[in-house]
Amino acid sequence: TGAFYTPRPIVHYMCQESLIEYLAHTDTTLDHEDIEFFIRESEATLENDRTTKKKIEEKSQNGYQYSGAYTYKTPESIRSRAKMLDDALASVRIADPAVGSGAFPLGLINEIVRARQILAIYTGSQKSTYDLKLHAIQENIYGVDLNPGAVEICQLRLWLSLIVDETVPHPLPNLNYRIIQGNSLIEEYE
Repeated sequence: TGAFYTPRPIVHYMCQESLIEYLAHTDTTLDHEDIEFFIRESEATLENDRTTKKKIEEKSQNGYQYSGAYTYKTPESIRSRAKMLDDALASVRIADPAVGSGAFPLGLINEIVRARQILAIYTGSQKSTYDLKLHAIQENIYGVDLNPGAVEICQLRLWLSLIVDETVPHPLPNLNYRIIQGNSLIEEYE
């Protein structure tokens, strides 16, 4: 059938590299190393930066200047451009010309959600993981595959990735024009 399995570490690497290059071209004044750290270390910095912001705000509300041991791990250049970067991640368009079971789109959704959760610390956004995933599925992801079964599996995986973050499952948004059956090499859509 021409189906290939791409190991998870390779998918993870491809997704991170794609987002790093996208963000580097979105704002050319940002230091490439800062973008790399932000995307590659986002999982490790999330809880630290949340705690740091909470501690700083607690001291500020009590009229004190924070001087504790907690410090932000996310670079200042990323923190100061959080709104712009969040908007860029919210509007990115990603197409997988051979979507298969959806490993690459799911990997990108996870990377986008993680990055936007960190940026939410600095932008004040209160969106849940479910809302961020739903937005990414509805607005960011496109896929094509020759095999109609692969398209259905990809759509199912997208729905499953949503319901794990929701207590009351909702139906998957209409993906009939986002994840479609076709030949991405020779066919055109509309």
